[in-house]
Amino acid sequence: MNILGNSCVDCTFKSSEVSILNNNELCLLEEGCLKTSFQKGELIFKEGSPAQHITYIRDGFIKLVKKGIGGKDFILSISKKGAYLGIQNLNNIRKENYFSAIAITQSEVCFIDTKCFAKLLKQNGAFASKVISTIINDEMNYFDRLVNNVQQQLPGRLANTLMYFKNEVYNNHTFNLNLTKAELAALIGTSRESVSRILKDFQETGIIKMERSVITILDDEKMEEIKQKG
Repeated sequence: MNILGNSCVDCTFKSSEVSILNNNELCLLEEGCLKTSFQKGELIFKEGSPAQHITYIRDGFIKLVKKGIGGKDFILSISKKGAYLGIQNLNNIRKENYFSAIAITQSEVCFIDTKCFAKLLKQNGAFASKVISTIINDEMNYFDRLVNNVQQQLPGRLANTLMYFKNEVYNNHTFNLNLTKAELAALIGTSRESVSRILKDFQETGIIKMERSVITILDDEKMEEIKQKG
């Protein structure tokens, strides 16, 4: 973990939400903001630890993980540049982080004091509206994937997840998965062996190309068909 120096006013990593703030508000944000970098695999914050910050992703990809039955890790989602983590920490009833956040690539984040963030939400309605819209969009994506994981068979779940990576996370037909097969299995609720088998099937039928952890979606239409069939 490395602490970075940068002015919020001059920052080139501003989110569309923060870009709404005026210079005085940006200076207020800066007073409650700590910019930090993390290496791949580093813990950014831990489930159950005191919830004192909103975390803004300046750059990189981060997995959100929650402990399930028997202490087994369940990957909730993958978040990228521009996402806010821990918005629920603004709720005064919740005093602990609901999940853990772990860097899956070299990442940079801003830790924003919850009191400072809440003050800006109260005094700037346009900022609050943008933040709420971002939260709603993230939740809709999460709910859609949750429903699909419950209703679909394994090929459909994996196809849905790969298309989620392509369209929502990496915005590219070719992407580095940045997850092990065991982690991918945890994301869709199955075993590593099942993930390996289905990926092999997808490759052999020409739907994807896979070179180590780099995946290329070759046939969007077929992938969508598998998603729809479940």
